[in-house]
Amino acid sequence: MPIKLAAERPRELREELMARRLRVLAALTALMMVSWLSGCAKESKMNDGPNMSEAQALTRVEELIRSTLTGITPTPGLDLYPTSLADHPCIPNEGNILTGDIYVIRIYYLTGIPKERLVEAARHIQANWEGAGHKITNEYAFDKGKPRLSGRTGDDFRLALDTAKRNSTLQILFSVSSPCFRPDKPSPSST
Repeated sequence: MPIKLAAERPRELREELMARRLRVLAALTALMMVSWLSGCAKESKMNDGPNMSEAQALTRVEELIRSTLTGITPTPGLDLYPTSLADHPCIPNEGNILTGDIYVIRIYYLTGIPKERLVEAARHIQANWEGAGHKITNEYAFDKGKPRLSGRTGDDFRLALDTAKRNSTLQILFSVSSPCFRPDKPSPSST
């Protein structure tokens, strides 16, 4: 049986294939952000890192998320990227022996922001970060309508913003991660 070209496939099949590709692209974008942020966590001080509990780290992450989104109109919805709920082990700069330290990260799709307002929303987020005294470490693709931004707080929390296609809609993918810390209970990464 001859193989059908994409143009010869039924419309439903083409749409299903495109939807699958978009889901894979969104997942890869999220994984790249997690990878980037875990790389950032590797740079965190491992021995003299912050003295905080997991609850304190999570409280600070949520506080940074709320303050970052203040004043954006329309007010975006937050759709949690589920893998961000897992424990994330820190890996030291030298070697690959796990230390038992972890970091907290939360990744959200910002929903309800029209495509034509994504750059405006990203600029507002940037202004909120700078207004709070956070350092912007990277800024690019604003002129292409697909803003990307990263930054760091004075207490070494990482902020990242990317633009990803999800369900055929361009959305902002936003994340905040903590520096490495020793968890209250043993982490699976310590074994």
